[in-house]
Amino acid sequence: MDDELKAALRRKEPPDGFTERVLAELRGGQARLSVPPRRRWRAVAAAALLLAIVGGGEAVRIVRAKQQMLAALHITGAKLRGARNHIHEISTR
Repeated sequence: MDDELKAALRRKEPPDGFTERVLAELRGGQARLSVPPRRRWRAVAAAALLLAIVGGGEAVRIVRAKQQMLAALHITGAKLRGARNHIHEISTR
């Protein structure tokens, strides 16, 4: 079995004209990978879904950050009002 495997994997010279045919196809612009239309649509759909997930996740993160900032400002405002009222009470005594 080892001998068969070695024989199958042995380096072989390409057939005559192989290099010229490959270069001719490359020059002619015909060397493209053909992707069936169904796979193209799947790839486009997958890319759109990924973009929506990433974009949606970013939007959620921004909304949460905004909510946290507003909560922090609300707490800060309440603390400042409390400090102002305390100072006002002390100064009016």
